[in-house]
Amino acid sequence: MSALIYPRHTEAEVVAAMADTPVVAIVGPRQCGKSTLAEAVADGHGARHVSLDDARARAAANSDPAGFIEGADLPLVIDEFQKAPPLLDAIKHRVDQARRGGRRPAAMFLLTGSANVWATLRLSESLTGRAERVQLWPLSQGEIEGRREDLIDRLFDGDIPELIGRPVGRGAVSDRLVAGGYPEMVARSEPRRRARWARAYVEMVVERDARDVVERPQQLDELPKLLELAAARVGGLVEPTAMGSAIGMKKDSVRRYLRLLELLYLVHRVPAWSRNIGQRLIKSPKLWLPDSGLACELIGYSAERLVSDDTAQAGALFESFVAGELLKQAGWSETAVRLHHFRTAGGREVDIVLEAPDGRVVGVEVKLGSTPAKGDFSGLAHLRDRLGERFVAGVVVSTAPETLRFGDRLWALPVSGLWSD
Repeated sequence: MSALIYPRHTEAEVVAAMADTPVVAIVGPRQCGKSTLAEAVADGHGARHVSLDDARARAAANSDPAGFIEGADLPLVIDEFQKAPPLLDAIKHRVDQARRGGRRPAAMFLLTGSANVWATLRLSESLTGRAERVQLWPLSQGEIEGRREDLIDRLFDGDIPELIGRPVGRGAVSDRLVAGGYPEMVARSEPRRRARWARAYVEMVVERDARDVVERPQQLDELPKLLELAAARVGGLVEPTAMGSAIGMKKDSVRRYLRLLELLYLVHRVPAWSRNIGQRLIKSPKLWLPDSGLACELIGYSAERLVSDDTAQAGALFESFVAGELLKQAGWSETAVRLHHFRTAGGREVDIVLEAPDGRVVGVEVKLGSTPAKGDFSGLAHLRDRLGERFVAGVVVSTAPETLRFGDRLWALPVSGLWSD
């Protein structure tokens, strides 16, 4: 594999997809490293590279998509391909031409996109059976450290990391949480410089990418306001009426804009989990920001404030940090998992539920304190008792210094267990 400034664990997924698939799309938020990864992989294939952020290339692609694709030398890397939707039919046509006679072409096109056109069906309808999507998020803590995390696989194997002597308390994680995983933010140690980058980033996404996926782009002025509100309410349930009241927006507009923010990978709505456990459940999705650093910058939250803040905001940001790390690791873990949350009308809850295709479940509760207590495991114990053998493990991730067992299939785990042995 190619050398990158930061090792991207999904590089192996891209390489594998290009070995047997004509079109591979690397999708994720702007500035998370998609182009760098695509270039690193494409170097080994002698690929030509074009970016649709360039006005001339974008105009050519939209005005004559067939000519743009038919005349291109392959393999071809197309950055920000969502800026020229007509290209998809032209790519389909060229792939189908290459398939004639029973041939199985691969590595023809490598696309990158900052908007989830897969979810809008434009990609899935045009390239069904011809394309594979690889999700890329901002850097994980393991990628920053140069280590491939395997916590999800270990949890499903019942192999809980045995850690001792880890840094204790909020200060052990505050700098990581506030810096997040965008490469530019990680590189800027001075908070003021990170804040300026974050503001410019949000403006750029609204001005460029949001306008590519809406029919009436003139109505985007309130999008940053809703994004800031989402950051302030991270870890909470999605409640369009209450959110709209807080910023003077109709609930239908809140729903529509949240969907747009999700398409741009700026927020992530995790669905409620339920699998026939025979009780009344809260079914509203929970709201996360995939990057804790961006969430902190949106609400003006510093590392020093995280250490001293005794409000629920600190715990919510910590939960979003942990959830973001697990969301990233799910992209390369051997165990294919989906992330959910669990909450009953009676108040039982588990922050993160990881479910494997075979129905096995791992529960993760997140507590910012450094002294886990029996009460922290009540939701996990409830889930374990209801699911029986399907419940593999439950962990409380905290700022404690060591791994501790709290009963049958229940453990307390230091937060550094997310990225280190």
